[in-house]
Amino acid sequence: MDEWINIVIRQLILYSLPVVISLTTVTFIESRFSRTTIPHPFFAISWRGTWLPLLASLALHRGIIIALPNPLTPGVKTASIRCLVHALLCLLGFCLYCWSLSQNLAQSAPAGLPPLHHWWLKVLMFFNLCMFSLHLLPLPGLVMGEWLLTSPWANKARHIKRYHVQSKHRWILITVLAASPLLDLALGALIVFPVYESMSSIAAHLAH
Repeated sequence: MDEWINIVIRQLILYSLPVVISLTTVTFIESRFSRTTIPHPFFAISWRGTWLPLLASLALHRGIIIALPNPLTPGVKTASIRCLVHALLCLLGFCLYCWSLSQNLAQSAPAGLPPLHHWWLKVLMFFNLCMFSLHLLPLPGLVMGEWLLTSPWANKARHIKRYHVQSKHRWILITVLAASPLLDLALGALIVFPVYESMSSIAAHLAH
């Protein structure tokens, strides 16, 4: 039990700052492109879809870590903006991680403090890679899901309409997915883990 608590607390420390920075950045850029005003500064992280999936992922020690920003508007365009920003933040995290390795910032501090300045950059890369890949799933608020909802045959399917009406409760489905091993077995095995391993290897190679 003590070991589980230590792991969860350590993961929360590692993921908290990159997640908050990523989601607030995504929502800020979405508001600029969609010309929609953000109701308040913490709007991006002020709903259950941010914290419940994140806590479920960390508490159950899942490989894929997800946390949705509070979307301002529905639609394929804004979902694509969010997906693109996650991709750019992943590349930014990769570049900063390469820099941290080249500057020997990965070494522990003399006082024995954890090298958060190094790991936060790696988590920034990994978390946004997870979020970018998540947009391939047919869920509301994500690129694939919004595309399916706007397709011509969606208006003829009763279950699609019901799915669209209940899209505001998507945080429930996302939390269940985060708690299950499905994301690890599907997105993780096929996309996230291979790409993350390649990016980490490239960063280590560039550092030397």
